[in-house]
Amino acid sequence: MRMTALVFAAAAAMATAPAAVAGPLADGGVTAKEVAAALSAKGYKAEISTGSDGDPVVTSAADGSTFRVFFYTCRETPRCASVQFTAAFDLDEGLTYAKINEWNRNKRFGRAYLDDEMDPFVEMDVDFEHGATSEAVENVVDTWASVLPAYKDFVGWK
Repeated sequence: MRMTALVFAAAAAMATAPAAVAGPLADGGVTAKEVAAALSAKGYKAEISTGSDGDPVVTSAADGSTFRVFFYTCRETPRCASVQFTAAFDLDEGLTYAKINEWNRNKRFGRAYLDDEMDPFVEMDVDFEHGATSEAVENVVDTWASVLPAYKDFVGWK
């Protein structure tokens, strides 16, 4: 009898629990709101604005550093085919091409380059054009959240 009551209570609790937000996203890419929701779900701030090209930009921060998520191929709709996570670091001395090449040679995620002042940037492109899930977007956030502190250590950012 106790087991029946326990099973009934568990079933009732599951039936009244809120449905998970996770699931497939519409074909054609992601929206700034969906990326912002994934960042927020992982505990990061997410501020949506519009870039000079009219496409969305989400500004956030992780590990004490600001980064931006740029949206591409939006075709004047809220759903954009790809995104790019980007962070830049203004170093007093800059870095060398050999140092940046070392990162690119040894790391799979996070493409690095130097600007005209030899300051390091790291970017991560993601293609969502043919579909995604909210879980996949959150996984991308997790990947970026591991790339960013590793890159900061690599370039000597304190």
